[in-house]
Amino acid sequence: MNGQVPFGVADYFWDEARDRQRLLNQLMETFRVWGYGDVIPPMFEFDSTLSAQYDDRLRRGMYRFLDRDGSTLSLRPEFTTPVARLVGARLHDWPMPQRFCYGGSVFRYVEPQAGRQREFWQVGGELIGTPTPAADAEVLALTATALNVAGLHEYRLILGHIRYYRCLLEALALTPPQSQQLQWALERKSEPLLADFLRDIPLRTGQRQAVESLPHLVGGDVGGVLSQAERHIQNRGMHEALRTLRQIVDALSGYNILDHLVIDLTEIRNLGYYTGISFEALTPGLGTAVGSGGRYDDLVGRFGPSQPAVGVALGVDRLLVARRRQEEANVVERRQRRSPALALPRGSAAALAQVQALRMAGAHIQLDVNGWSVDTAFAYATQTGVRDVLLWQEGFQHYRSEGDGDFAPLGLLDESQLFCE
Repeated sequence: MNGQVPFGVADYFWDEARDRQRLLNQLMETFRVWGYGDVIPPMFEFDSTLSAQYDDRLRRGMYRFLDRDGSTLSLRPEFTTPVARLVGARLHDWPMPQRFCYGGSVFRYVEPQAGRQREFWQVGGELIGTPTPAADAEVLALTATALNVAGLHEYRLILGHIRYYRCLLEALALTPPQSQQLQWALERKSEPLLADFLRDIPLRTGQRQAVESLPHLVGGDVGGVLSQAERHIQNRGMHEALRTLRQIVDALSGYNILDHLVIDLTEIRNLGYYTGISFEALTPGLGTAVGSGGRYDDLVGRFGPSQPAVGVALGVDRLLVARRRQEEANVVERRQRRSPALALPRGSAAALAQVQALRMAGAHIQLDVNGWSVDTAFAYATQTGVRDVLLWQEGFQHYRSEGDGDFAPLGLLDESQLFCE
């Protein structure tokens, strides 16, 4: 064991350490620009303070240990609850709203995966003291801004409202096992499991239609999804949830992020304290969220006077993995969409060998098989949108056009130039 670290944690040094610290600093500064002030809660607290706020899944993943006085302590598994405790216990008589941002390590006993060890970094912010849809919209827009700062431009914000689903459950008057059966089907987005639920549970026609509609209340056509959901309202709570979502969408119109927004009314993920909207940030090529958040109007009140609140947390390690994968995908896409270079081998076997090597490396190259002159090759390239012409002269001489028909000499071919814009 000498020199080893426990399973689920890692050393970071040199470039890896620099990249993590740089991204952490960039994201923290993004929150500050939006008026969020720094907060540094303790790394561990009394277990009773933290674990009582969470659902069973997160509670099982907490790291606990005994203090010398016999108290049970826990490493923080997230930042929201410590910030809520701070505001409820110490800052409740300060002017509202209050905005806080944070960054640092959190700890959960999970199976390590890409971008998530048992110790991982979070950056996030909390907006406390206002219940308005405009506050929800601010946190969503700030999340989008942070993703852009992190270098991610391909992402989706999956937005739901926990009250739509909870109020539907109230209308259905299900037993706990029946509720679990329905939740199981929705979490797995399984139509066969949902069909089993509908077969097993007697419901009135309107209730049955409301349940059948749930898998279809997802999509980027925000207005269409909300309109479809309104046809299946069963009580006032469901109506209020949809009205709030419409107000949030209206408030987001000025932030220019609606193209990234997806409504998902089966989004029922919960840490045990969400009361309103909940959302996740997803990126292509990563099978898990890079960030998540929501409204938690009851949490601050568990430590002092009640205050509405909404917040978001982003995983620094997952953002780095997602950024790297998007960059790799963009390189491949650029190679695929690049018009092939035109090579004039001039009958040289060495030229043909180099063309084959370039093709094996991923370059797209077409050969002149007509024995064209250079001027004829340039004219053909201009007419067909070819940007690069390679002329063999004891090595390929590289000529490039910027689309104006003039081919400038770049000298002896630097192979990397065929793979960049």
